[in-house]
Amino acid sequence: MNYYKCGHIMTTHGLKGDLKIKNLSDFDRFKKGNKLYILHNDEYVEVTVYKSVSFKGDTLLVSFKDLLDINLVEKYHSDDIYVSDLEREDDNLDGEYYYSDLVGKKVVNQNKELRGTVLEIKELPQYDYLVVDYNGKNVLVPFIDEFIIEVNDDEIVVDEIEGLF
Repeated sequence: MNYYKCGHIMTTHGLKGDLKIKNLSDFDRFKKGNKLYILHNDEYVEVTVYKSVSFKGDTLLVSFKDLLDINLVEKYHSDDIYVSDLEREDDNLDGEYYYSDLVGKKVVNQNKELRGTVLEIKELPQYDYLVVDYNGKNVLVPFIDEFIIEVNDDEIVVDEIEGLF
């Protein structure tokens, strides 16, 4: 089974087992009843969303079934949350991507000229950025509609403006 990161546990919240989670997915992973996995001490711990409350932006308050006490969830502080490929039913939804799907893709400009390969996704306050290896140096490309023309199975096509690469 493969796992895909969809969240990061930031801290606990209150005494009833709520966790403050940074949502790393464009999909609604944290709906009541959804099965997820917490990577804790190199093991995937299966959990089921008990209730989810939108908190602010991409930060959520989430509680998990059978973990409704702060003493049961404290150990998960700073752990990551994953969805398995069995629960990942949303492949090929237009305009939505897992970061893991973007890493390693070729980046070409609007003229189909190779500009490099995506090394990672960097989350900054303004936008998420593709970190592209361009001739041995890292170039940040904003992952927003103004720069991204298309994402397909083979490559990411960017609208290259002067000075981007």
